[in-house]
Amino acid sequence: MKRANAVLAALLMMATPAAMATPAQAEAIPAFDFDDCPDLPDRADPRFWTCNVIIVNGGKFVLGKFDQVINKEMKITYATGLDPDTRKQVTVFGRLRAERMTVRRGIFGDPILTAVYAEPQYAGSFDVVPGPIWKMALKVRIINPVLGHNCRLGSDANPLRLNLILGTTNPPPPNTPISGVRPVLVSTNPPIQKATIVDNAFAVPGAQGCGLNLGLLNAVVNSQAGTPAAAGYNTAIFQQYGSFKKYTDIVP
Repeated sequence: MKRANAVLAALLMMATPAAMATPAQAEAIPAFDFDDCPDLPDRADPRFWTCNVIIVNGGKFVLGKFDQVINKEMKITYATGLDPDTRKQVTVFGRLRAERMTVRRGIFGDPILTAVYAEPQYAGSFDVVPGPIWKMALKVRIINPVLGHNCRLGSDANPLRLNLILGTTNPPPPNTPISGVRPVLVSTNPPIQKATIVDNAFAVPGAQGCGLNLGLLNAVVNSQAGTPAAAGYNTAIFQQYGSFKKYTDIVP
């Protein structure tokens, strides 16, 4: 049981023993809650499951010409544990909550349209696999009254497929390799780690649903945002904090 719990905890940030040894100096740490922990599979033993919470509060998103500093929190909640049938490690997604971020001035080339926001949204797929790799499907809602309510880069059927890692990437040109930052323990009670995960080898689909929800302005958004953008022209750098709780410690 102890070994299984250790493996589950390690999946949260894949910390090295050195990283786990000594907390970093005191710093401003985001507040954590476990309200979005998903229900476990039928017959799953809660002793072998943890609820993990990741809060991304820094870094950047480069999607074609869309160069966005991450200045609002993005919270990802998911569970890891042993599948009751296969006894293999599995991931169950909980929820993605993201605040909208103001897009940099002039992205649409017209001062009238500078009040534009971007909001990352879950697009139906999330997994944590050995490596570690955070495999995440996202779509990005572009928010502006002129663009309507359903203007997005990517969709559930054709999302941005991120493979975020702590190590060094190997992207196609013109992008060059970038590296994440391995976890550092910044709190022991509750356990919280800080790390940076990166990916700059993913593609970004073109805009859809922009302009009266009919796509009338898709071409305008694509022209100004440089989308669709092939792999090698996009970057995700997520500076994040992570914590976890055993399901046996979560009050129903």
